[in-house]
Amino acid sequence: MTSTSRRLATALTASALTLGALAATAPSAAAGPIGPCTNLRAFNLEFRTGGDDLRGNSELLIWVTTRHGDVPLQPVWGGFGGNSTHHRSVAFADPNWTANSCEVTGMKIRLVSHPSWPEGPDNWNMDGLVVGGFGEAPSRSYFFSANGAPVKRFTGSDHTWSQLG
Repeated sequence: MTSTSRRLATALTASALTLGALAATAPSAAAGPIGPCTNLRAFNLEFRTGGDDLRGNSELLIWVTTRHGDVPLQPVWGGFGGNSTHHRSVAFADPNWTANSCEVTGMKIRLVSHPSWPEGPDNWNMDGLVVGGFGEAPSRSYFFSANGAPVKRFTGSDHTWSQLG
């Protein structure tokens, strides 16, 4: 094997190992409608918080992303302790809105800090998000899940996350 061949083989091996490491640490996600298409009206949200909590004076603005644009849900307020799980039930910001379960393409979250002195903007580790969407029937018609360590670290300068699924 020539020195050029060895260098090329070494570079290809290093690239493959790097890509494998990135894939192993990337957050996983799953999403999609359950059963026939239906108009979603309400959502059960499960937030898993990592080592950095979400303060009680911080707000999460949440959107369902669809093929036709983003549709806002009711905001969720913090008070999530570190390494904890919290459940919230929300509807669309306008109770007359719906989104077809077969048109949903993902989720988007924006952290809005409302710091009080002497605090600065909030940071938060979101290690997991599970979303169940419901229509008229009591059974779940849409499912979304994202898991990681963290899925997203929200900071004062990096406060938006979105995931297609």
